[in-house]
Amino acid sequence: MPIIPYLCRRKGNILLLKTGQTCSKKTRYALLHLFCRNMKSESAKNILKTLLSLMLGLVIIWAMYRNSDLGELWNIVESANFGIIAVSLIFGLIGNILRGLRWELFVNSLGYNPPRASLIYSTLGNYAVNFVLPRAGDFWRCGVVSKYDKIPFSKTFETFLVDKITDIIAGLAIIFISIFLYIDFFISFLDKNPKFGENIVGLFSSVWTYVILALITLIVILFLTVFKKEPIMIKVRSILRILKRDLKLISLMQEKKRIIIYTILLWLCFYLYFYICFFAFDFTKDLGPLAGLIVFAMTNIGISVPVQGGIGPWHFMVSTSLVILGVAESQALAFAATVFAIQSVWQILYGLFGVLAMPFVKRDNKSGKVPITESK
Repeated sequence: MPIIPYLCRRKGNILLLKTGQTCSKKTRYALLHLFCRNMKSESAKNILKTLLSLMLGLVIIWAMYRNSDLGELWNIVESANFGIIAVSLIFGLIGNILRGLRWELFVNSLGYNPPRASLIYSTLGNYAVNFVLPRAGDFWRCGVVSKYDKIPFSKTFETFLVDKITDIIAGLAIIFISIFLYIDFFISFLDKNPKFGENIVGLFSSVWTYVILALITLIVILFLTVFKKEPIMIKVRSILRILKRDLKLISLMQEKKRIIIYTILLWLCFYLYFYICFFAFDFTKDLGPLAGLIVFAMTNIGISVPVQGGIGPWHFMVSTSLVILGVAESQALAFAATVFAIQSVWQILYGLFGVLAMPFVKRDNKSGKVPITESK
């Protein structure tokens, strides 16, 4: 009976059956048992990671809201203008569509031409998957495009990394601009949260930080010298050469101006996605665009923590920032809870649409690799 390839491990031994190879009924049952056991093990690890990250976020939420008057919070939530918040949601969607269009430019630079809708839907779906397992959406996004559009996963992942680095640089730029424009706010933030600053200082002053860096450096040197002829190192060097070549192609792409324009526009959309919500509450509508930029910059720090959608850290950054700007604590907590809940539901909805729409994207033979020329 022909079977699909399986690679199973039993007591240190590897059993490999190639496509088309036949085996006895007993062997098939053994293979099925081992395969299911491995799948259960991976599923258990993923479930554990999800639960731990979710618990971290919920603990932060509990610590923030445990002494709050829920009745008062609910009254504040009811006073919000939800029509204004609904308008803000449009900018969140547009921002992510622009992110998909920017990713298209990076993918095209390597000579691949997948349908535009495929890259946009996968970018939207990324968010829904991230709510299930933190950061898993990034790998899903690359994998689903690789599967449907016949592009090697290594290529989609390389372009994703460049896309991600572009956003990290933009996010850091927003934080530094905010610090420059409103340094007093960040001094007040550190005064209100002394442990935050102490942890950062402690990280750079700890002996263990430098010991770990030294060990990593030593390991890298050993692999580059002593073990350079090992098969794994030969494979690594081959991958690095391909990566270097692809990054060069991306750096020589003709669409650099469009990359910059898309990046500016998508971050402007994300800013409006957040700042417009200020006008939905009486206590934030007069804070001004600079205050909105500062709190928005702090949300970027909050969502960098690997928990579902930034739940917990996002609330902490927003509510603490608003309190420093003069908003009452109960109002700040209500604002954070309301905006986060509505935006999260919105991201899950359009994310699910992206996931479900991927198989129905119209594709043709032009999705694969096409000839490209390097521009100088």
